Amino acid sequence: MRFEGHGVVWDPKANKALCRFEDGFIETTDKRVIDGLKKAGYTGTKSTGTAAKDAKEEAAAEEATEIDES
Repeated sequence: MRFEGHGVVWDPKANKALCRFEDGFIETTDKRVIDGLKKAGYTGTKSTGTAAKDAKEEAAAEEATEIDES
């Protein structure tokens, strides 16, 4: 989901930052972050999947091993 805002959202239960808005928004698939933002009063919109998809693809690419074709 994509949320708009500014600054840092604090998680009082964990006593640490829940998330930080960058360039006025945050796009996440983390259920804990989504639930925390909704409880804090933020309204989210379903994301187009671009940022979340890109992050997942980058993580998968880092985990992939190179094949030695010699």
